[in-house]
Amino acid sequence: MAIIAFFNRRKNKKGEKLTYKTLGSVRRLINYILQESKTREELMGGLLCNPKTAFEEFVLTKAIHGKLPEGAISKSEEVIHFTQSFKIEEITPELAKEIADKLLTHKLFERFQIVYAVHTDQKHIHTHFAINSVNYETGLRWHISKNDLQCIKDWSNELCRENNLSILPKMERNRIPKSRTENRLHEPVLHGEYRAIKDGRSWKAETLYTGMATKRVSRNREEFIDLMKQFGYEVRWEDSRKDITFTNWDGKKINSDKLGFPSRNFTPLTKEALEKQFAINRQVEENKNHSIQVEQSMLRSQLFKLANTLTHDYNNQYPFQNNVAFKPFYVEGQALRDRAIESQKGKGLDWERE
Repeated sequence: MAIIAFFNRRKNKKGEKLTYKTLGSVRRLINYILQESKTREELMGGLLCNPKTAFEEFVLTKAIHGKLPEGAISKSEEVIHFTQSFKIEEITPELAKEIADKLLTHKLFERFQIVYAVHTDQKHIHTHFAINSVNYETGLRWHISKNDLQCIKDWSNELCRENNLSILPKMERNRIPKSRTENRLHEPVLHGEYRAIKDGRSWKAETLYTGMATKRVSRNREEFIDLMKQFGYEVRWEDSRKDITFTNWDGKKINSDKLGFPSRNFTPLTKEALEKQFAINRQVEENKNHSIQVEQSMLRSQLFKLANTLTHDYNNQYPFQNNVAFKPFYVEGQALRDRAIESQKGKGLDWERE
């Protein structure tokens, strides 16, 4: 049995609501999670961050997106704190760590930096998680609904079943919205799509990853369409149509406004998003920004090499999903981080600021 509990705004023993609205509180939470008396190094983990430098990386992400607190106390939560707790003597610390790793593959945690650790100082094994409230890629703040929370709990229960652990009875009234169109992100079909993504066999994810990698090296619409064609995609991009339609090698179609994470306003293959990236790529070339040019050149070389070997046989239908170098958080995120580090040189961010 695993219990998911979020602590933000819950009342403590004194009856006060628990909040994390200063950078100091973020640092203290991370230090608590990684405390040596409660955990071990092999039981620690980081998603899109290194546990040992997680605080600094959280702050850097906030700075990149202009989301640092303006005063001593922020108006918003700066970190999200939750735990996954297990029944006494039902699980080992190592298995709890493995389950925590898998828990964070859920789409709701996508592109959020998270530091976590399994605590073994109490009778019941439990894992603490600290989520940067600002998304690493989009700069949007973390927000989940009751249905989102239930999806996380459902995923936790599914992981427990896979490992022969007991689970809590389902509370159907807290599950999926009655209307299938009320909130498409959380339809029951999501689990099937999520499984496909996890197993590296989602044609939608493959289309997204291909497009995100391709746009990084394209200077205009024609170059983008031509390179996508080399990967087996037809791109219908017409001025009279609002969206771009991508058709994969197997005839499956999807519009650009459906690729990405629409509910979080992350749709990186729309006309607007692509034209913006093309302009950036042209500017990099005009300004002769050597570091980014080298990165783009390496990526372009990798893409052409992959395109030349592509066969779309059953063993190689999803090459981008099964190659970490082409995952969107790497392709987009690494360039973003490089530019951020460069822009912050000499500015002296105050990591201790509260």
